[in-house]
Amino acid sequence: MATLATFYDRLMGRGGAQAVTQSERPEARKAPGYRLRPFPNDDVHLHIKRIDNSRVIRAEDPHTPKVCWKMIGGVATAAVLLIGMLLPSGYRLMAGYQLEELRKEHDLLSRQISELETSEAKLLNPERLAELARLQDFADPDPSRIIHLDTKAPSAAVQAMARPAEKMPAAAAVAEKTAASEAAAPSEQ
Repeated sequence: MATLATFYDRLMGRGGAQAVTQSERPEARKAPGYRLRPFPNDDVHLHIKRIDNSRVIRAEDPHTPKVCWKMIGGVATAAVLLIGMLLPSGYRLMAGYQLEELRKEHDLLSRQISELETSEAKLLNPERLAELARLQDFADPDPSRIIHLDTKAPSAAVQAMARPAEKMPAAAAVAEKTAASEAAAPSEQ
């Protein structure tokens, strides 16, 4: 073994720690068989002395507050500089996420617009409208019943609405009576 004790024994010429065996130790021969060998550091005795520092007054150092405030200022300055350096990269990262979300939303909305335009084109197809008119027995009105409003005169809309009920078509009169009864119904509640 290459321990410090064996190296020291060889250096001093004692023949090494291996040369001394358990039986050659004098205390091992004297000790009866029931006693244990001594523990390491068994001969070390510690004495605890109680120290009372209640009467001791700490001396004030005039430089300590300055050092503390300098340390606080330095740490605060370093934190502000670190945040200032990291803020643009964090903002760029967040803007990238927001830009990607906006791109996804734009793609979704453009797909929805194209689907709506396709369905609108199918619904407004002239052949389909003609078929619906034929199924519901729509017919062109008589030319004598058509009233053209003058868009330049502001009272044209009022004149059209103030028309007497007997000259109005039957369906329009029924719709007007229904609207009047629906308007009166909430006021009765």
